[in-house]
Amino acid sequence: MYAVKLHILLAGLPAAAQEAIKQVPPQERFSHEWAAAEQLNEAALQEQRFSLIIFTPASLGTLSLAAVRQAAGEHAQCILVTSEPQFLTAAELQLLDGIWPAPLTPDLARYFFSRLAAALKARKDAWMEHTYWQTTINSSPDLIWYKDKIGAHVEVNDAFCKAVGKEKTDIRGRGHYYIWGLTQEQYAKGEFVCNETEETVMNSKRAMVFDEHVLSKNNGMRQLRTYKSPLFDEDGSILGTVGVAMDVTKEREYQEKLLRIARHDPLTDLPNRRYFYEYVEEHSKEPKYLLSLDIDNFKQFNDHFGHQAGDEVLQLFAEVMRETFDHGFAARFGGDEFLVLYTGELASDNLRAAAEKFGRTLREKSAAMESGVVSTTVGMAGDLSGKLPIDELYQRADAALYFAKQHSKGQVMVWREDMQKRA
Repeated sequence: MYAVKLHILLAGLPAAAQEAIKQVPPQERFSHEWAAAEQLNEAALQEQRFSLIIFTPASLGTLSLAAVRQAAGEHAQCILVTSEPQFLTAAELQLLDGIWPAPLTPDLARYFFSRLAAALKARKDAWMEHTYWQTTINSSPDLIWYKDKIGAHVEVNDAFCKAVGKEKTDIRGRGHYYIWGLTQEQYAKGEFVCNETEETVMNSKRAMVFDEHVLSKNNGMRQLRTYKSPLFDEDGSILGTVGVAMDVTKEREYQEKLLRIARHDPLTDLPNRRYFYEYVEEHSKEPKYLLSLDIDNFKQFNDHFGHQAGDEVLQLFAEVMRETFDHGFAARFGGDEFLVLYTGELASDNLRAAAEKFGRTLREKSAAMESGVVSTTVGMAGDLSGKLPIDELYQRADAALYFAKQHSKGQVMVWREDMQKRA
């Protein structure tokens, strides 16, 4: 992807050494442009901006090393070829990028230049890799972080900084509770802290996926889908972890909203028939009691007062169901037909009492309605074994409801075998 041209000045070197250096082939993606001089010229150094200057003390003339360094610029490599490095001061050594021995034979020239060229190539490659890495992670909308094995953050991307509201310099070397703005008490409880999953990743020595909740001081509770992998040293030991997190908070909220729409009746906001069967499937082997309820003479509300009045009756019916059967699963099965399912060990007398209370409360709350008092008839059936198919249990509860309507509306009837035959 990159291409580097090295503009190289050889000053004061023996001709054989210069020729040997020029014979060294350029590294991949590198090219060489040569210049030679007996003495260094400050103006030429400033004007031509060499990438690499290899010179002898004799080529300095009246120039100091400091003057050469300043004229060459901070990006140039300055290599001194000398037989007396011991006489260089500490300050002068700081100005040089390398020292080669003199006399510089052709073999030594080739050796040192080859190593220098390889080092320049390695440095450029490392810079490019760093650039690729930084550009990649900072272009990602997902949170990316690197941690050491004790949980301190080594590096993070821009999205991570935005999520926690801190700069990278304030994040490096810090732990989870400080970065996310948790109190020490919250951190001590271990709530919304991802350290445990990173321990799991390091112990398993493989990449893993998690659904995690993180509490952020700035953004509240966030739901994250995290991808975490262990980082290994050259000897195979664990260095730490790298993590990538997708903030799926809004996505999950949207999914939950869609699921609720799919599972609930839009008029009454009660679970619908589909959700009812899903709930039954989750409790298929448990003891059950099923209440089947409908609105007495519901057609008259629509016929005499209009469908709006009918909708108001249905909404009131659902409201009283939620209040009365708060421990059961109440659903609108269709039209004016409603079901309440109880699971587990329950007393039928208590459920019958609750159903009777429902009828009284419904009559009381509807007394002030322009369309008149609303009453209900309830059929109830139980399956203490947990083995009866739900459709058969529904038929029994419905048969009890049908039987009650035939004899006297507005009552609660418990299923008996003779009711099934009559139904």
